[in-house]
Amino acid sequence: MFKSLREKLNDLQPPSKLFLDAVYPMLEEVYVPKGKILIKSGQRPKKIWFLYQGFAREVGHDEGGERTTWFFSPGDFLYAYPSFFSQLPAFRDIEIIRDSALLEISFQNLILLRHQFEELVGLIDIARDFCDMERARLVSMRETLSAKERYDRYFSDHKQLFNFARHKDIASLLGIKSDGFRRYNA
Repeated sequence: MFKSLREKLNDLQPPSKLFLDAVYPMLEEVYVPKGKILIKSGQRPKKIWFLYQGFAREVGHDEGGERTTWFFSPGDFLYAYPSFFSQLPAFRDIEIIRDSALLEISFQNLILLRHQFEELVGLIDIARDFCDMERARLVSMRETLSAKERYDRYFSDHKQLFNFARHKDIASLLGIKSDGFRRYNA
């Protein structure tokens, strides 16, 4: 698992060996079953995770009920977006949708590392920018493409997710009505 995290960090901004040596003992391997809520809205997030294996979804709650606002795949960082770094209460849940293996680190240890390693500030900024860019890409897709085009593009990029995620959750993320989703999925 640590090798995958190191590869992800290298893709963002190669970290120093000193930093990697310091972070390794602070990481804990955790295995989380399908259905578990990692982050509950209204609670202050205390951890951040690297998803090594499995899948998760971010769930928003509003007047219309529950809606899926994001899916996490292997190689993603799971955290309460955007409230983790400001330590504000989360306003969305994160639910594990397939048995998962993760590396976790506490916010407290992340702060200790940030004080010891200036490079962590840059890594965090790049990771957050990447996350913001991916979310902006989804918003743009929802605003500019037809429902069929959104379905086709998302299916092309996330085929494996369609094998086990509830189709109503994917439809919710893409802003597609369930009957349209069934028609495209046929």
